[in-house]
Amino acid sequence: MKLKKIISAVSAALCLFSAVPAAAYCVDTPQSGEQLSDGTFYYELINGTYTITSCNPEAVFEELPELRNGYAVTAIADKAFANCTYISKLTIPDTITEIGSSAFAGCTSLKKVTLPSRLKVMTDGIFMGCTNLSSIEIPDSVNTIESYAFYNCSVLTDVKLPGELSTIEPMAFAECSSIESFDVGDGKSYVFEDGILYNSSKTNICRASAKLTGDVYIPNGVTTVDAGAFSVCAGIENLFLPTSLTHIGDDAFGYCVKLKSIDFSEGLTTISPVAFKNCTSLETLDFPTTLREIGDGAFFNCTSLERVIIPEGTETIGEGAFVNCSSLAKAGIPKSVTSVGNNAFGFELNDSGEYVPKEDFDLSVFTKSAGAKYAKENKISASSVDKDLKSLAFLIIAAGLILAAAVFAVVLMAKSRKSASLSAKKAKKLAKEKEEEENYKKILD
Repeated sequence: MKLKKIISAVSAALCLFSAVPAAAYCVDTPQSGEQLSDGTFYYELINGTYTITSCNPEAVFEELPELRNGYAVTAIADKAFANCTYISKLTIPDTITEIGSSAFAGCTSLKKVTLPSRLKVMTDGIFMGCTNLSSIEIPDSVNTIESYAFYNCSVLTDVKLPGELSTIEPMAFAECSSIESFDVGDGKSYVFEDGILYNSSKTNICRASAKLTGDVYIPNGVTTVDAGAFSVCAGIENLFLPTSLTHIGDDAFGYCVKLKSIDFSEGLTTISPVAFKNCTSLETLDFPTTLREIGDGAFFNCTSLERVIIPEGTETIGEGAFVNCSSLAKAGIPKSVTSVGNNAFGFELNDSGEYVPKEDFDLSVFTKSAGAKYAKENKISASSVDKDLKSLAFLIIAAGLILAAAVFAVVLMAKSRKSASLSAKKAKKLAKEKEEEENYKKILD
């Protein structure tokens, strides 16, 4: 009897304290890919550890588990907690080393997060749309912050960047309307000066403080304004761009609602899609001759825009580039443009989101050009610039011919007068010589 009790006790101890191979004799070993639920979280066993794949969207919790069934929880899948609006505070254990894309996107009640100390990457969209996230401590282990990681975290104000950080992808902090400053600490990859976060060489602007106001001068040496860099900087009024700048990224100045003017310098080649969307105070655009591309929706809903000068040399105008520019009555498309996207000019969006032609809009185009083709296909009123130029050239040539004829007549008259004067002088000379000769004869006689 005693022996049976001893054997039972030893077996129980083995089940509790032995290594995993011994545990296999005590319980059924989960198979890779097997799913599990504890009522709050759903898991999947992958390569010997659990990944949290989703959660009960109505569950209330503040911590994630480290272990399940004796196996470590090491990862969070893509969109695992997306739109879980009951989470307000969360601690993620150090066992977790990977967090998937958009894992906490749309968690609109989430205010504070403690991240695991071994996390390497803040994946794309990880906290996108967490509109109440006011505090986050990014661990020193993080070396990359991917696109849209904190997109539209509208109450996030100050961010401390880890010392090992080497990459912030475009749009990572786009439309963070309250962002004020970045603490770069001892990091060597980024510089924060005068309200602007640059890469270490200061050739790229990654993100600007939303508190910038009035006139903003981008320093010479900057070649690229990254996507989302100045988005929702609502206080900027006048923008001055350097000659070194060649590229303006997507949504770079979106929702700069007080922006009235832009001083474009020669050198800029590309304005990316939706770069200046919803800049509702922007009045005029005088692009540099170096410009080659205007992206899709680049000036969407710039409702105060009245004048646009697109220079010869521009090659591409994207779809909807000037949609909903309700104050724009006229524009010209140069002959160099080879592609004009759908609804680029002369269209507005109605309440149903449909494109409708804008009344009293006129395009100046060249015959047989991409602009003329666009106007014809979209039934937009257009005037042919080259025909007017031919008429003007004819008038100039005709005026030139008349002027040349008048000059020629004056010259002829001058020559005639000169010839007449010479003839008279010659005749007078001959008469005088004849008179002198006759007098000489008389003296001799």
